[in-house]
Amino acid sequence: MKIDKGQISGMQFMFTVAFFLQSSALLTSFLTTVTLQDSWLAVVFGTVLCMPLIWVYRTLMVMFPGKNLVQILDEVYGTIAGKIIGILYAWFFFTLTALNLMDLGDFAKITVMAETPQVVLALMCVIVSAWAVRNGIRVVTRYGALFVAVEFCIVAASILLAFNQIDLQNFLPMFDQPVYKYVQSTHIIATMPFGEVVVFLMITPNLKLTRRDTTKYLFLGVFMGALTLLVVLMRDIAMLGNTLPLFTLPGLVTLRLVSLGEALSRMEILFAVALIMLLFFKVTFLYYVSVITLAQIMKIKAYKHLVLAAGALVIVYGLTLYPNPVVHAASAREIVPFAWTLFEILLPLLTFIIAKLRKLAAEAKEA
Repeated sequence: MKIDKGQISGMQFMFTVAFFLQSSALLTSFLTTVTLQDSWLAVVFGTVLCMPLIWVYRTLMVMFPGKNLVQILDEVYGTIAGKIIGILYAWFFFTLTALNLMDLGDFAKITVMAETPQVVLALMCVIVSAWAVRNGIRVVTRYGALFVAVEFCIVAASILLAFNQIDLQNFLPMFDQPVYKYVQSTHIIATMPFGEVVVFLMITPNLKLTRRDTTKYLFLGVFMGALTLLVVLMRDIAMLGNTLPLFTLPGLVTLRLVSLGEALSRMEILFAVALIMLLFFKVTFLYYVSVITLAQIMKIKAYKHLVLAAGALVIVYGLTLYPNPVVHAASAREIVPFAWTLFEILLPLLTFIIAKLRKLAAEAKEA
């Protein structure tokens, strides 16, 4: 059963993957408190180690063309087990949506709307996102290319304007942390955000791509997103040095250091606008995936009737997850990567192995 009949091109798919990863620039503080000036190495290690995982996602997409993740689970594990695992994934997607919605609210409150209650910010975001979700995947992903280009321009401009404050000595000493620190930070970046690319298995029916194009656009999108994260993190390390782990939003602090007279002071507003834009786009996409997953599990074709109810659930759920951003950051370092490993690595890998052993790919082609 195809829930949303909208189709997107390979380029739209690629830019959607890229902006999805770019929006995780806010999460660099999860790494910097662990591996300090070597945090950029964790991004490199995480990117390399996640390439086989991205290949597993790509292979599931081409093995089951026209089927989303919930349908794949039903076919691989059977109706009952597949439904149970599908419900777990629905919880996972709703949790991702709620967490990112709260991140967006916290960031907007800190930077531009200090007096606005967080619940109001969350409600405003969900109302606007709900319009896009009701109109389908084509509207949700329409401006991905524009947002990716804007983010690239802002990152490049921030480096050029702050070039005189960059100190390459801040990258030294290298490999000065205990080995387990590198393992921990690599695990964090592997699950947040690279492993979250698993959400794109829910839009496989909306893609009309050959096996070659699926590989090309997926990996190019991941590369663009990873490159942005790496450049942003290296910029922050080069400018902030040993003070980097003291800040929960190092990118914001970096741009506050840029001041080229009255006309070009307060450059952090660029960072705020770009990150709010990207986080909103990511929340909208996750919101869409959550609704589609719920509709697929409940076998409801008219998914639009679920949008507002799902949005209200996301707001209430998000407000109960963590009492403050400090607890959220601690959980992101110590708990969440292990919980997400089940949904992003173990279950997709197990699904791939079982599908290969049962030769379900051939059956999918014949169906």
